[in-house]
Amino acid sequence: MPRKRQSTKSRIVKAAWNLFFKKGYDNTTVEDIIVASKTSRGSFYHYFKGKESLLNSMSDLFDDKYRELAAEMDPSLSCYDKLLLLNHELFYMIEHDVNRELLALLYSSQLVTKGQMSLSDKNRFYFEWVTQILEEALEKKEFAASSSAEELMHLYAMYERALLYDWALAKGSYSLYQYSDRLLPHLLDTFITGV
Repeated sequence: MPRKRQSTKSRIVKAAWNLFFKKGYDNTTVEDIIVASKTSRGSFYHYFKGKESLLNSMSDLFDDKYRELAAEMDPSLSCYDKLLLLNHELFYMIEHDVNRELLALLYSSQLVTKGQMSLSDKNRFYFEWVTQILEEALEKKEFAASSSAEELMHLYAMYERALLYDWALAKGSYSLYQYSDRLLPHLLDTFITGV
């Protein structure tokens, strides 16, 4: 039963973000989301208080992408290459499939929210998986043991948030994934030499 609930919630989230991207946030109604997700009004309101509460679900969309990547990723890749790949794939998806204005709205809502801050929720799959990769890198001595996996995770997440924020501020005037492809190796190189 919990699996079905997750898939229903996931369908609602995916349908909503697809509509937000195609029609815009303001032009998408709850009814549009219900129809597109092939769910009921009761199911929608079971998971979300309204359209506004879907803003926090963007992290669910990101985590779905991370789960997809985790299932496909070649386990023989170095941890360094795993981090490069997952960042590239997520940022490519964001650049091409996520409405930049909605991303900016999410970031601004995270600064003033009194409730759940979805982007920094340590229980997200993102934090669990990247921390596992970093622990593996430390164990295999790919990265210097001068920092813990948790400290490296904080730096990695801070890097991604900063770049996403800057991209949103710049109104998408540069390629998010291409810019990150150039910058992220510099951060990861410091993980190798020690922070």
